[in-house]
Amino acid sequence: MLIGLARAQAPTGAIAGAVRDPSGAAVVGGQIKAVSGATGLARTVVSSGQGNYSIPALLAGEYEVSAEAPSFQRLVRTVLVEAGATTTADFALRVGEVTESVTVDAASPQMHYDSHTVGGVVTHSQIEDLPLNGRGFLELAKLEPGVQPPSRTSSNRIFVPVLGAPGGNNGRGTRVTVDGGSIMAVGNGGSAMGFSQEPVQEFQVSTVNFDLSTGPTFSGAINVVTRSGGNDLHGAAFYFFRDHTLGAYPALSRDPANPNPFFQRRQFGFALGGPIRHDRLFFFTNWSAMRAL
Repeated sequence: MLIGLARAQAPTGAIAGAVRDPSGAAVVGGQIKAVSGATGLARTVVSSGQGNYSIPALLAGEYEVSAEAPSFQRLVRTVLVEAGATTTADFALRVGEVTESVTVDAASPQMHYDSHTVGGVVTHSQIEDLPLNGRGFLELAKLEPGVQPPSRTSSNRIFVPVLGAPGGNNGRGTRVTVDGGSIMAVGNGGSAMGFSQEPVQEFQVSTVNFDLSTGPTFSGAINVVTRSGGNDLHGAAFYFFRDHTLGAYPALSRDPANPNPFFQRRQFGFALGGPIRHDRLFFFTNWSAMRAL
């Protein structure tokens, strides 16, 4: 079982757990190796005298984690790392040859019993697959408990209101960071940077009892993690078009003097990522634009 433990406002996650033998005793000096499925990044640690291990500062994504020790079979499992979270992956090794390998399939649970934090992570699949009017990914923050629909205000700032916030529910104090850096408008509050959903890998939303590493805020916190390239070349292009001939006109709000008001919106762009040097260096680029009349 993989369980999300602590949630901190950081652009990386961690994997931690314990390595035991069939009797439940600690396996000391076992090698635990985590390999990123996207980039091939490998990290290796050794279990402590109590059989515990921790692999910090991992980019969000899927990892293949293996544990091995002399006189035990090698055990492999897939672990999902989320931004600002520590994922627990425990290993119960079986007696056998090191050349033998056992693969365990597992998935992250939907409920976390080890943390009193209220919040969650909006995943890349949700950002890609759920419909968004205007392709503003912060709209999906309302999927988490207590978060209200974002609103746009002057100077292109975006407020994300959180119910029960000490400073009120206007969203002025909700802290938004991108890869750990604040994008809040100084003195005015609100997110001061707008970009489309294409460069976003996932984002973490914390509304109650979030970690103090979030920084100064009297409301909720949103931590955005951007995408990076990998060993596989991936690209996408999009074009969205809406106008007054394709949309319904509300009958109750109809203006007799203007029965068919003009409206037109076009959104288009592309994203491309891939390797420069396999397992070593990667690139990711994105361009998007909106034309509205």
